[in-house]
Amino acid sequence: LAYDLPNLLFSICGAAPNVIGLQLFNLFFHLITAFALFFAVRSVFPQGSETQAPLFAALLYFFMPAPLWFHGNAYMSDLFVQNMWVLHLVFAIRVFQRKDAPSAGLLLLLGLTLFLTVYTSWLGVFAAATAVVVALWQFRGTSRTRTLQLVGVAGAAVFLAVGLTAYRYLQVIDASALIQHFTDRFAVRGSFAMPDGPLPHLKQMVINYRMGYLPVLISLGILLFLRVRRAHLFHALNTPGLCLFVALTGIPVLLDHAFLLQYADHDFSALKAGPLLCGLAGIGISVFPTRWSMAAIGATCLAGLLYFYKINPFGAKAEERYAKEMELGLMIRKGSRPDDVVFAIDLSAEPQVAWYAHRNIIRVGTVQQAEEFLRERGLQEGVLFQREGEGGSVQRIQPTN
Repeated sequence: LAYDLPNLLFSICGAAPNVIGLQLFNLFFHLITAFALFFAVRSVFPQGSETQAPLFAALLYFFMPAPLWFHGNAYMSDLFVQNMWVLHLVFAIRVFQRKDAPSAGLLLLLGLTLFLTVYTSWLGVFAAATAVVVALWQFRGTSRTRTLQLVGVAGAAVFLAVGLTAYRYLQVIDASALIQHFTDRFAVRGSFAMPDGPLPHLKQMVINYRMGYLPVLISLGILLFLRVRRAHLFHALNTPGLCLFVALTGIPVLLDHAFLLQYADHDFSALKAGPLLCGLAGIGISVFPTRWSMAAIGATCLAGLLYFYKINPFGAKAEERYAKEMELGLMIRKGSRPDDVVFAIDLSAEPQVAWYAHRNIIRVGTVQQAEEFLRERGLQEGVLFQREGEGGSVQRIQPTN
């Protein structure tokens, strides 16, 4: 889904993929996600409640460094799952707060948003697992029909999304290659084959959270201190809705980090905790008198904005960071024709290289593998880029007989 929607946007506009288009696309969904978090937090409180918590949570999410960067300046498929997941939370909280069976319309929205979340990234699978756990946990106080409906909707969403994903992959590769692909991805992202153990990954995860949410984390630390020293201020928050919010926003993130700890090395992995952290901070700050709570929210949002620009100075560029990728990508673009199949041996095929090359790059181990690739697909010719010492070589290849 994270590829389909931008592709649809550029197709409708009749334009090639470009940076400003992706940034505007991303900012639009940043706004949508902040609004969705507003409605998700509002569902925690009884109807008619005059609390400012939903507004505070949305504002915090809007101005924290992680959402500002990953929903504004950067775009990749791993980030887009956040948007679908927060939309799902809006309906999930409403469904699980009801003791009776939800309406068909609410079930449909729950299943549709969960399907879209799973179809975007693995966080959706963990969200579905959380939904099943919560449904079973509530089983004693509800009807069997309700529990079966919720478990069935979660299972159907996962089955359809994973099935559709597999079907689309199987249009270009066979089943064994697909299984190998997922196995390889889990090997470099999972939590079960870490040569240096979990500690380096945990340290990096702490850095990621510090960079992404430091002002909110400080606010939560202050709120926790006040909760211990002035517990009476927070009595109004002792509601089942708050526990449900923590479960639905926290458990999927916990499972994501627990099963994909190496994946948490990426700075964008902390983005997933935004609904939980900003939601709790917004709810906690809302218990204070209006004058104090507005001042606290304003200060925290301003701190988030200033910290964002400290990490990413205004007007700064990152050409130096990706200089090698740019050089390699431009070399590939110059050395190949628009209709060439491009192979690489011992060269990076990272997204930055593909961007500057204006094409996808297929990594292979040997010339024979590239020739076999061409033969299996009935292609007549390709171009192979290969590292040689400090430089590289370019050769045209044809399929094996």
